[in-house]
Amino acid sequence: MQNDTDDSGSDFCEEEWEEPVTDAPAPSLICLFCDVLHTDALTMYLHCKQEHGFCLKEIAQRLRLDDFEYIKMINYIRSQRPPSQLFVSTDGAVWKDDTYLKPVIPDDALLQFDIEGLEDDLSEGNHGNCDLTGDKSHVQESVTLPRCEYEGILSCLRTAEEKVALLQHQLTHAQQTMDKMRTFVQDLVMTTGQTDASSATTSALQSLSCGDDSSYFMSYAHHAIHDEMLKDRVRTESYRDAILQNSALFRDKVVLDVGCGTGILSMFAAKAGARSVIAVDMSDVVYQAMDIVRENKLENVVSVIRGKVEEVSLPVDKVDVIISEWMGYFLLFESMLDSVLYARDTWLVEGGHMFPNYCSLSLVAVSNSRKHRERIGFWQDVYGFQMSCMASVVVKEAVVETVDPEDIISTEATVKELDLNICSSAELDFTSDFSLKVTKNCLLTAVVGSFDIRFDLQHPVSFSTSASQRSTHWKQTSFYLREPLAVCQGESLALLLCEF
Repeated sequence: MQNDTDDSGSDFCEEEWEEPVTDAPAPSLICLFCDVLHTDALTMYLHCKQEHGFCLKEIAQRLRLDDFEYIKMINYIRSQRPPSQLFVSTDGAVWKDDTYLKPVIPDDALLQFDIEGLEDDLSEGNHGNCDLTGDKSHVQESVTLPRCEYEGILSCLRTAEEKVALLQHQLTHAQQTMDKMRTFVQDLVMTTGQTDASSATTSALQSLSCGDDSSYFMSYAHHAIHDEMLKDRVRTESYRDAILQNSALFRDKVVLDVGCGTGILSMFAAKAGARSVIAVDMSDVVYQAMDIVRENKLENVVSVIRGKVEEVSLPVDKVDVIISEWMGYFLLFESMLDSVLYARDTWLVEGGHMFPNYCSLSLVAVSNSRKHRERIGFWQDVYGFQMSCMASVVVKEAVVETVDPEDIISTEATVKELDLNICSSAELDFTSDFSLKVTKNCLLTAVVGSFDIRFDLQHPVSFSTSASQRSTHWKQTSFYLREPLAVCQGESLALLLCEF
């Protein structure tokens, strides 16, 4: 077929076509972290690096961002306006939500950048000279860095590698930590004997191990646990009342919040008149805490630091008050008290105050045959099959549950008291022998643990997790017997709590 192009009135060919040159001005780009406008992406990139310590290329390389993750990060920054310091150690989890795929600024030039092109630049070592618009006409092939800046980059990379290794270690041990939660009582054996006119029962609660916190901080990155804690009015209102009713101890003082979570205790301290509050937490919830502090216009009082309290550097030499909600199930599970005691010994001024300052651990006997059948007896007949070996395993597991106060069949025994002003970490490993006096004739099915917290100050405040008190998110911790044991009113149960 003959080409009739010449008859159309056009006498050019494709090879001779040239794109028209226009003098359209470059779009204005607003900085990611302030309101400064830039004529192109390169000047904005350099501004962010020099003024905010945010190197886009380094972040992209360290997190290995693909196109979608890059877009999410830019839109997250545009919408949430986080501090640039967040990106020193973030793993990118805060912008995982697909809602960040929607542009915040229409036709945002940063979203049109080819992330793979950036990675090529990084692999070639072109630090500090990347044009994010794709125009490379003025890009230099290399740049000379001062040794101090070069060593600073290397230090950041080493720190990032260490953090990745830590997260991998935490992930590996997550299941092991959950197993410790379920089995921190390894043996519960009840035997009976006769003494004079009454019988005595001896029990060993052994191997309560709570020293491994390798995955502890990961659990606190999940928002559900903070929802549960904040809605625990017994817990939260007790701390609020202790702080606000003793505001004289906070007025114009420096306060350290160990394990700050969402920052609620830090904000109580600020409300009480603290001059400065330093909130420290290792989990990623600190990024929400930063937003919460800014939302409540307390950023001039409360500063949030991400890291383990044993490893961070504080902007002060000493603090006047330490506040912390460190308690775990059965008081000492989760091993956070060690960190609080470290903070006390390192930063608390002589005569400073601990919130709370006293706590105690208690045990009581209970009887509930239905629960025992459901948990232990169940394994005797599982759809017509016997699985009694499972009962031997299950009986070693502690159960966090709400206990009916009507099930209590003995007096309560305090097995450990701690004065947080002076106690040491060594005191957390202890053995305690005690006795419980039975108050009714029945079948003993479990021993239940709880704890009390006290703020012994000018205006004292306290709360208890006992089954006989208002319920908390800690509930109670039950240790079931292998077989129910018949007991009589007035009988004394002699027990031994060891290797906690």
